[in-house]
Amino acid sequence: MPRKTFKKQITSPELTEQINQKNKKLIDRFLKEKNTRCSDTTIEAYTSDLNIFFTWNLLNNENKFFIEIKKIEFADFFSYCVEELKWGSARFGRMKSCLSSLSEFIIRYYDEDHPNFRNVILKAIESMPRNPVREKTILSEEQVNSLLNHLKNEISRPQEACLLALAIASGARVSEWLRFTTDIIDENNTAFEDMFLETTKKIKTKGRTKTGKMIEKYIIKDIFLPYYKDWLVERERIMNDKGKDHNSIFIKRDGEPATVETVRGWIEKWELFLGVPFYPHCLRHFITTYMSRLGMSSDFIVEVMGWNSTDMVKVYNDLTAKEKKWKDLEKLKDHLTKTE
Repeated sequence: MPRKTFKKQITSPELTEQINQKNKKLIDRFLKEKNTRCSDTTIEAYTSDLNIFFTWNLLNNENKFFIEIKKIEFADFFSYCVEELKWGSARFGRMKSCLSSLSEFIIRYYDEDHPNFRNVILKAIESMPRNPVREKTILSEEQVNSLLNHLKNEISRPQEACLLALAIASGARVSEWLRFTTDIIDENNTAFEDMFLETTKKIKTKGRTKTGKMIEKYIIKDIFLPYYKDWLVERERIMNDKGKDHNSIFIKRDGEPATVETVRGWIEKWELFLGVPFYPHCLRHFITTYMSRLGMSSDFIVEVMGWNSTDMVKVYNDLTAKEKKWKDLEKLKDHLTKTE
């Protein structure tokens, strides 16, 4: 039961071949320049966005050279994205940022050839109001515990239970799950009054540089450690049987390190059990909401999650206004008590 997202593909290898050669050269140079400091994931996103734009330009705008495209034609493209591709605000904003970056690249490096070129994207294209286009899943503590129990006790999947526990207890992104290895997990290396495990080495997380952001990760010990210890016993048996020797926590049936595709397969089965749309990011929402519900401060949550701002807590905290613990209410109670 995946989240419902409208998808329409307009690109193809055959169409890409027909894109204006001057645009192809411009794209190539832009991506090479970005590649010096952007992560591979960011480069892939740029490549995808530019392919979509220039395919539209080929089919609907006479395959014009980017520098010659007019403001109204950019507006036509973004209208197409909303009306035909059914883009929401986030996808719209990513494309706007991509084309703006390409424009700034031209201004910076092609100013001698095109001195009159301006970046018209930011001023001519208004951002869309934020609106979700996919169904959001807010998991309850009961649902999460039920899934953990199902994996560990009902169907005996200690590895999947361990991965789920790690995802919950660390708040890590799905792209980071497989970067946790046995050599960076030490139950004696703790932090915050022995309540969190701290990885013995930094791991790569999402960042704006080519190498991402390297940070230590914190894992709520009592949530993760029992499942981890349980899985290590089975993992050692499989590794010995298959004659494998590596430090990946999660493995395939043949003992080789698990891949993202392996994890995706597990997630599909978790979704079937829960009976609601399930996606890895909902676990980041869950643990942030869980800590907020316990009364942990935003500053502390930022620290253990490795974020730079408390704004991120607002993004991931799904508590409603009525569920939050308001200090203001204590003031009201004190006042009413005094006036009785």
